[in-house]
Amino acid sequence: MFVYNDLKRSMNHFYLLVLSVFFWATSIAQTEGASKLYGYKQKVMPGTIRVDDNGREMPRKTQYNYFIYLASKTKVTPAELWIKGKVYSVTVKEVSTPVEYSHPSTANNHPKILVSKTKRQVLQLVPSLNKIQNPNPKGKSLSAKNEMVIIYKGGGKWYYKAVSKLGELDPLAMQ
Repeated sequence: MFVYNDLKRSMNHFYLLVLSVFFWATSIAQTEGASKLYGYKQKVMPGTIRVDDNGREMPRKTQYNYFIYLASKTKVTPAELWIKGKVYSVTVKEVSTPVEYSHPSTANNHPKILVSKTKRQVLQLVPSLNKIQNPNPKGKSLSAKNEMVIIYKGGGKWYYKAVSKLGELDPLAMQ
C-alpha cells in the first residue's frame, strides 16, 4: 500500500515536470521565433565643437549609428524597434550576406563581418523617427532589461527578440 502511494506521488511529480517543461518550451518558441537578431552600435564623435558666448564647450548628447539585421527562415514583418527604452518605427531593406563593415578611416582592408553568409532572408532594420501611436507594452517591459528589442510578425504570430547588449564598432569621427 505504501509503495503504491509513493509510486503514484512520483508519477504525479513526473507529469507535473513534463507539463512545466512543455509550457516553458512553447513560451520560449513564441518569444524567440525562428530568427536571429544582430545588433551593433557605433559612437559618432562630433567634428566641430560648439561653444557658447563665453567660449565654453556646449554639451552634446552622444549619438550613435546603428547596424541592425534580422535573419529569418520565413517571411517576417518588423513592426517596432526599441533602443535604450525608446520606441521607433522601422524602415526595412533586404540585404545579401555576408554583411561586412569597413571603417572609413582604417588603413587596412579587413572588414568586420556583421552577419555571416546564410541561406536565411536577412533584413536591415533602420530606426525611423515616425511616431508609433500605441507602442506594445511587452516591448517596453523587455526594453527595460535589454539594450534593443524588435517586435515582428511572422506566420500570423507576433514575436519578440531582445539583445541585452549591442556589439560595438570603432567610433566614427566627423570632420
